[in-house]
Amino acid sequence: VAARSVMRIHVLSLSPMSEAQKQRISALGELHYHDEVLGDATMGERCGGAEILIITPRIAVDIVPHLDGCRFVSVQGAGVDGLDLPRLREQGIVVSNVPEFCTDAVAEHAFALLLGVAKRIQQGPALLREGGWSSALAYATSGLRDKTMGLFGCGKIGSRIAEIARAFGMSVRSVVGDPARPRTVPVVGFETLLAESDFIVLAAPANRSTRGIFGRAAFARMRPGAILINISRASLVDQAALLGALDEGRIAGAGIDVFAPEPPPPDDPLLHHRKVLVSPHVAWGTADALERLLDLSIANAEAFIAGAPVNIVT
Repeated sequence: VAARSVMRIHVLSLSPMSEAQKQRISALGELHYHDEVLGDATMGERCGGAEILIITPRIAVDIVPHLDGCRFVSVQGAGVDGLDLPRLREQGIVVSNVPEFCTDAVAEHAFALLLGVAKRIQQGPALLREGGWSSALAYATSGLRDKTMGLFGCGKIGSRIAEIARAFGMSVRSVVGDPARPRTVPVVGFETLLAESDFIVLAAPANRSTRGIFGRAAFARMRPGAILINISRASLVDQAALLGALDEGRIAGAGIDVFAPEPPPPDDPLLHHRKVLVSPHVAWGTADALERLLDLSIANAEAFIAGAPVNIVT
């Protein structure tokens, strides 16, 4: 009986793996490891020849044409919007993700942005450096108690954000809930969410129904002085409409952790707007969440090779 050939495993990771993690993969087959960079247009070429692919979700090109012979893709993250899932299914490729590695990290970061915008944190240092503080109140800020938070998306991350919001004395409602979870947050219509929320946090995945949903019409219906926080995906928001709403004073500010493309060009208007607080897609990135992400992406490959795949994206 001919010996079975060694399985080729390609890893394209934006987050460097430890030697122990690489050795763990090497025990499964022939490892081809690559440290990636954001926006790499040659990423697809390094996927070629892989039977098992472990890859970042931040994919800048169509990798499907390079996956001839591939059997399984383990995505290092919860979001899979960078992959053409229908075409992968047509080729018989199983896809798994890592759905629950950063719930607390993202929820905490959502509030870091929310508080930063509401308290106008980034304006203070510049004012002090320029000697512009000459009155009792340098500028007015917004409080959270008795305010209303609207969640656009209420899965595990949204539910954790709701818990934190309630601890601040806020009322919470959601327009999209997770049908698999007990309903702990009241669900309202989209128009109601826009009209009644002082803060809106985007925590829904990017798909056909959510892309561009926060456009000019949505911003026109938001409560005057509201604040938008996006820790989901940039594609949910029409950037030109957001900038228009900020410039025209329809909303008070925004906290943004996600961009299109990533990284954004240095002249992206969001990076320079005085009413926008930005961070470079780091909401998920606590040290423990990062280690958990990499370990679980390997565990997905181990489970598939063992014949019992887990975390399959349907």
